[in-house]
Amino acid sequence: MSQLHYSDISLPRYPNLINRLLYYPLRVLLQPITHVYPGSIPELLVQIQKVTTPNQLTKLVNELQSRIWYLLPDEQAIARKQLTDALISLVHHASHASLRLEAAGWLRLFVQAAYPPHPEEIFVTLVTAAIRDDGDGNVQRANLKMIFECFWPFRYPYAAYNWEKFPNNAVFYPLAPLLSQSDDYTQSMLISIFAELPSLDDSEIAQYLLPVALTWSTHTDPERRQRITSILALMNHSSAQKALNRLQVDTNPTVRASAKRAAEKVRRA
Repeated sequence: MSQLHYSDISLPRYPNLINRLLYYPLRVLLQPITHVYPGSIPELLVQIQKVTTPNQLTKLVNELQSRIWYLLPDEQAIARKQLTDALISLVHHASHASLRLEAAGWLRLFVQAAYPPHPEEIFVTLVTAAIRDDGDGNVQRANLKMIFECFWPFRYPYAAYNWEKFPNNAVFYPLAPLLSQSDDYTQSMLISIFAELPSLDDSEIAQYLLPVALTWSTHTDPERRQRITSILALMNHSSAQKALNRLQVDTNPTVRASAKRAAEKVRRA
């Protein structure tokens, strides 16, 4: 994926303007040329399903992306959906972890470029991969990092997706049990993921997250106390609210400020 052609990535903030001023006229002009290769995209999709190494996958996806670029918008959407489905299949079924991670990396990139109209499917795929690969710490951590990075297109001020496209909390239920059996890095990444959710009162999440959040709220490391404030603010449990109130008068000024911002944000919501 390091060989990605950045010219293949559209700018989700300005799709209509770009199509009018540049891409659409160019696609129309070059459309007759692309018909010289009527089977190229289907053939590339078949080859992607048969790859055995990450380098092969990167080469084929880049080639397919360059072919998709010349299609009309509706045709692009169809081809990208087919490519996304092929990558999801590789994440689920490829025998080598390196190939699964490469496919997952492309899915993350597609979400960040706002290609999938319904990104929840990508989140489900990456969560499933993280749970399946829990025997390999490095692979699991890589999957968790990609899950977190898939939240970027929802963030102000450059949000590419509206909140109606945000995945349901249930998508992340399988990750919660990992909190009680993880190393520090994995637990930290899980905290980052759950901090992105709009609420944390689901029992499937809270039963695992609350004990960790309370432990972090009294940790000697002020960075942990600071980071956990947003988690505590999203939980209606009385012990979580007491911990958040305590952190608003913490001895560390950064922790105090973070706790007050988190509490105020919840009150405004």
